[in-house]
Amino acid sequence: MKASIWRALMAIGMKFHHLADPRPPRPNFKIVIPSRLSPRGGTFKLVFYVPQSYFEAPDEYRYPVVVNFHGGGFTLGTGTDDARWASTVIEQVDAVFVSVEYRLAPEYPFSVGVEDGTDALIYLASHAEELRLDPNRMALSGFSAGGNFAFTVPLMLYDLQNDAGKRTLLDSSKKPKKFKNGHHQQLNHNYLHPQSADPTPSSSQLSLPRPTQTRTHSSTTSIVKLSDLEPTALEIAHQLPALTLKCIISFYPPTDFRSSRDEKRLTNPAPEKNLPPMLTNLFDASYIHPSDAIDLTDPYLSPAAASDSLLRSAYPEDIILYTCEYDMLNAEGVAFGERLRSKEVGKVVHGGLVKEVPHAFDKKPNPVSFPKSAERCYSEACAELRRVFGGRSSVEERRQLELEEEVERFDGVGSLPGMKGEVKVDRTGERERDGSREGRKGRSPSNPGKAFKLENMI
Repeated sequence: MKASIWRALMAIGMKFHHLADPRPPRPNFKIVIPSRLSPRGGTFKLVFYVPQSYFEAPDEYRYPVVVNFHGGGFTLGTGTDDARWASTVIEQVDAVFVSVEYRLAPEYPFSVGVEDGTDALIYLASHAEELRLDPNRMALSGFSAGGNFAFTVPLMLYDLQNDAGKRTLLDSSKKPKKFKNGHHQQLNHNYLHPQSADPTPSSSQLSLPRPTQTRTHSSTTSIVKLSDLEPTALEIAHQLPALTLKCIISFYPPTDFRSSRDEKRLTNPAPEKNLPPMLTNLFDASYIHPSDAIDLTDPYLSPAAASDSLLRSAYPEDIILYTCEYDMLNAEGVAFGERLRSKEVGKVVHGGLVKEVPHAFDKKPNPVSFPKSAERCYSEACAELRRVFGGRSSVEERRQLELEEEVERFDGVGSLPGMKGEVKVDRTGERERDGSREGRKGRSPSNPGKAFKLENMI
């Protein structure tokens, strides 16, 4: 089945998902920016959701920003899919939320999505002054395939910052030539080169809303038109801006393509909840193309393949990672989280393994209600974000998902009093729950022929 058909099906599912009360907001504005890292050139959109105070805040005030990547197997989805997560961030963190509408496979296979994500981060930091963003309080978030980008974009950014030579910032005013075989010319412009042709500003419909501007519509319906932003050192001299990543938030991501889908399926104790092979085969064939030319150990594809030193240097101190027990991606996600918090990498890993939920448990196409567990999960992650950005949050707020679901925490600390599913650890280090022993590996598949549900593709 072609990607276009699955995209239409996912769009229908997301419409149902967004019907449940409270309905998520519409974007406030969008910007179309040029690609500089991909040799294919082109443009893509940044979708902005901003706090109510954004339009009345003093000129000098700068907002923290969360840069988000939607899910969909690198093949499906749009920048508005995570509107509920955006709503939680702007309301509970008072941060600007920017969803990257990265270009999709199979039209744009690996590594265009990673390049678009890195381009977006660089662009936002370069134009932080006009957009009223604090480039030293930035975070990345993502769901599923987007969760992979939340882990791979910092690796590409780090290589750029250290002139590793794997990618360079291209002059976006020069279009790469397209050859008969469909390949594009690789323009070899060093991103630190001081010379530049006429800079290409962002091709957008936006004129930055000033504090004196009055709004006649609510934030859930208004779309603010913006004119082109002024060129910065990024456009004029191909210089990277200064920025600080404070946190990575990743929900049920794929982190290791070195293992096959069949191996991943064996790790799920509820195999009937796995995505069907026809869908995962489409994802892999679309994104990892041509398959014989893609190195599955490339950290830009498999962050779990990165060295300890690269992970230690490229990632911020705080990582928020959620995996789902009934998900073929759970085992590799848990292993990656444990590695990140190891003494060799040394990160602080929040979140945990959410028990008895499937992949994308927060994206069910239910027009009646939004799952309470998903609401708690979002609020818990936002409580951590507030703390990371310099605000206040209580321990209870940062562990509130346990009111709805059992959670195995990466820090190994049991549930707070009165919360669901207290976790204990015996002397051998194996986890016990309610007196019954549970291994961390999934059981062998059973009933593999269960019918596929629309909610499992989102």
